[in-house]
Amino acid sequence: MSQDNAAPTSKEHILTKALTQMLKPLVRLLIHQNITYTGFLNLLKKTYVEVAEESFEIKGKRLTDSRISLITGVHRGDVKRIRTEGLTQPSEKEIKAGLSAQVMSIWAGHQAYLDDSGNPKPLYRYAHDGSPSFEELVLSVSKDKHPRCFLDEWMNQGLIELFETDDHKEQISLTEKGYVPEEDFEEKLFFAGKNIGDHLSVVAHNLENQTPPMFDRAVYYNKLSEASIQAIEAASKEKMMAALTEINQLASQLQAQDAQNAETDNEESADRSMHLGAYFHHQQKSVN
Repeated sequence: MSQDNAAPTSKEHILTKALTQMLKPLVRLLIHQNITYTGFLNLLKKTYVEVAEESFEIKGKRLTDSRISLITGVHRGDVKRIRTEGLTQPSEKEIKAGLSAQVMSIWAGHQAYLDDSGNPKPLYRYAHDGSPSFEELVLSVSKDKHPRCFLDEWMNQGLIELFETDDHKEQISLTEKGYVPEEDFEEKLFFAGKNIGDHLSVVAHNLENQTPPMFDRAVYYNKLSEASIQAIEAASKEKMMAALTEINQLASQLQAQDAQNAETDNEESADRSMHLGAYFHHQQKSVN
């Protein structure tokens, strides 16, 4: 066999190994949640069709069921059924989780809501003496959700504290610098989907040799003691949280600047989105 003919097999083998590493924790989650292979297969079919519609349209040509079937391997009858059903709409909890993240991000990142040290200010519950208020903050993100809805939920999760000032006004202080749902399974999965999905998008972008490449780096060591793991994890949490807070504040300031520039003629359109994340994983290696 020639070297040229051997290359595709080697590439396929490497890709298969990488996909197995990605899929194992996903399959473990699926089994834990009583989602069988058949259930996942139906979801996979739908996802193949949706991705084909989103990313593989040929300019000037209608994307037919037959073409989608050809490039995905999904039976044409299944393609037609899936396309007829349409895309799944976000649930009420997913919408709420997204809005909560936006509100929290502004509170921890926008200059108007930060003190001189760059930390989120305590906010009056309602407008008072021209100071930023919690009600104003929530309504700046969504007028469809009452601020009391966020107040009750965040109080229940311990993300904020409500107290009374010397002049008998209610103020709210932020106890966490990021919106991290502690109890609600659906909200946890909403953020997991966004984080893992965007990370895989970075991987796909770089493997397709698109330019410029997107940043994707990690640090990994083995043969560490439990004490060393705890020390590294503590330092990682502190430093990554500080970095994420700094980037959040920069992004908030630039977003406000872009909004002002958009009102000026001949300014670049502010139509880009970004996603930055961090994680720390550790496990005990099995001894063979």
